[in-house]
Amino acid sequence: MNATAALSATFLLLAACHGNVPGGAGDPPGVDAGTPDARPDGPSPDAVVPVVPPEVDGRIVINELMASNALTAQDETGVAGDWIELYNPTDQDLSLHGYSITDDLADPGRHRLHGVIIAARGYVVLWADGRQALGAMHLGFALDADGGDVGLARPDGSYIDRVRYGAQETDFSAARQPDASSAWVMAWRPTPGTANADGDGEPMGLEQPTAPPEMIAAVGDLTEHVLGYDRLPELGIIVSPSGIAALEAEPFVYVPASLVFEGRTYGPVGLRLKGQNSFQPFSQKPSLRINVDEYADKARFWGLKDLTLNNMSLDPSMMHERLAYWVMRGVGIPASRANHLRLTVNGQPYGLYANVETVKKHMIARWFSDNRGPLFEGTDVDFTSQYIARYEHESGPDDRSMLWGAAAALTMPGDAGIAAAAGYIDLGRFQRFWAACSVIGQFDSFPYSQPGDDYFVYADPTSDRIAFLPWGMDETFLSGSHDVTLTSSILAQRCKESPACFDGYRAQVWSILAMTEAMNLGAERARVAAQIAAYTVMDPRKPYTDEQVTQAQGALYWFIAGRRENLSAMLEAP
Repeated sequence: MNATAALSATFLLLAACHGNVPGGAGDPPGVDAGTPDARPDGPSPDAVVPVVPPEVDGRIVINELMASNALTAQDETGVAGDWIELYNPTDQDLSLHGYSITDDLADPGRHRLHGVIIAARGYVVLWADGRQALGAMHLGFALDADGGDVGLARPDGSYIDRVRYGAQETDFSAARQPDASSAWVMAWRPTPGTANADGDGEPMGLEQPTAPPEMIAAVGDLTEHVLGYDRLPELGIIVSPSGIAALEAEPFVYVPASLVFEGRTYGPVGLRLKGQNSFQPFSQKPSLRINVDEYADKARFWGLKDLTLNNMSLDPSMMHERLAYWVMRGVGIPASRANHLRLTVNGQPYGLYANVETVKKHMIARWFSDNRGPLFEGTDVDFTSQYIARYEHESGPDDRSMLWGAAAALTMPGDAGIAAAAGYIDLGRFQRFWAACSVIGQFDSFPYSQPGDDYFVYADPTSDRIAFLPWGMDETFLSGSHDVTLTSSILAQRCKESPACFDGYRAQVWSILAMTEAMNLGAERARVAAQIAAYTVMDPRKPYTDEQVTQAQGALYWFIAGRRENLSAMLEAP
């Protein structure tokens, strides 16, 4: 692999200490015949352990490691295990026979090496997979992805190099940059068995540490690198002709594909089409769902298990989703992150997409203290008995007891129904969700659509109540004169029958409107429009003209500018 691309120092989680202190993929180079011992007390009786001066073997370093390998490298049996790379910066071949690798710095002899030679200026990859019976390159322990230690020791137990690392992200390596330097990074492009990328580090000396190394920085949220609001990532998808044919025949069934991102090809991942009214076939501009762990359970793409790429086919402004989710998050509604993304497929431009955070456990954990509760997607369903079984289970236990309880409660009218429903639904969250939909014109979703659509419900184990999350925000900021009190959901109907409940909703509308004005939504519209202007013109597959984009962005301006006046005609101001 070519030079390694690395994250910024914000993600650095690893420090090393080097000195004389007691205490990829494929067949790696430097293996001689031999059988490893999982935990002998010393070299085998017939072993001849060469005496290497400490000023020579003391230059060997633990150069790179990966503690959570899903799709990066495979051993000779096709298994993706943890791995440790050693680097010999000297000009002579060195035998590591009788030396030891350990994940416990109190036990330098934990795994004795046999028959391993590391060439001059060369690398050795050791599989930390607990499968030492497979041969000399397999160690008797696995690395802990939550953090741990790695040490390289001489036959007498004195350490050559020691590393203490923190929590590791799947398919990122911890690597010295450049080789044998004291600078560590979390690398998106790992290089097992070959040179690491150049970096700002300096060659290491022969320090004499008196204490184990310590972690020196905390890891950031990798998902922000893909979903950060102001990022405009470029993502490539590679899919075979047979995969394309399969998607054309059965668009909602996953096929293998690979992702190309910042110089690395990552896969296989699962790829399928998505959408209802916005659906377009693969030959046009399809909305896409990517299941990163479809073929490898541990696989993660910058910490993400799923990607949702929406084609914006019903949104000529090409801005609704990004702005609508931004407003929802800004006013405290549990909502996905969303930005714009540039997509290519097999090297061909597919244009600008809305990159929306998939509502799964990772997203739920951003908003709720306990993400283990039942999560359901609402697609053409409401809180009545005929629909409860049709809520689509997404994560957590498939426990619909809160949904059934709410449906039973809402058979009663007015205050009685609302009082009973309060035992199952967080009414404050519902009022705020409904009010936010009213302010941004989310009329194609619950509680306006019949039956309810484009929303999620989460049975929060902490509050023991149902909370609401938005989805499908492409048809927002439309129909400014639409009466916000004209709803379809039985829950909104019962709330309108209860003066106290409806007053709570009305107060939330004016509160959220004031918040959007304080957020300067109008200025944000202009800023985002300028940011994506060049990419909207370059989009070869959008199903509308450049003139229609300009007109729709203008209509968005007038919706925002006139929102207070329009709402004043529908709801009494406080």
